[in-house]
Amino acid sequence: MGEPTLPKPVKPIFGALYHDRALLAKAVQLIETHFGPADYFSPEHPFVESDYYDEEMGEGLTRRFFSLQRLAQPDALIHMKHLSNLWETQFAEDGRRRLNLDPGYVRGSHLALASTKDFSHRVYIGRGIYAEVTMRYENGDFTTLPWTYPDYYNHRDDFEAIRRIYKEQLKKEGLPSS
Repeated sequence: MGEPTLPKPVKPIFGALYHDRALLAKAVQLIETHFGPADYFSPEHPFVESDYYDEEMGEGLTRRFFSLQRLAQPDALIHMKHLSNLWETQFAEDGRRRLNLDPGYVRGSHLALASTKDFSHRVYIGRGIYAEVTMRYENGDFTTLPWTYPDYYNHRDDFEAIRRIYKEQLKKEGLPSS
């Protein structure tokens, strides 16, 4: 019989969709106030993979990913999702989001994202929040799953950079990196 143990800490990340850089800067400030400083920011990527958000947020969105310096336990995803939903609502105008924040984490073997929506590939983790493995890391690269968002896969080099930072942090803390 196995003994319950705490998992190795994970590297918190956020994906952001936005038009207004100043609004993203305000959101990053809130995130850093609650979870500590960011240590990686991706370049800005045009969000061209889907028109899913066009009706609510308008066309021509920008996608950016960033990670947080402070490692966390995987269940911190619950709090991250609740706060990101609150901030999206606070920044909304006329009931329409102006900013989309997707919290998740990177660990050696995968990238996971939080959701409020149940689906067959998502697992309930508590307080109304589900988690999914969005991409696996195998054979030296992030790989897709049937539900992987194209913009995440198309920018997997950002997650590889975040994963390298994470592996270095684990090494410095004397934790196994696999």
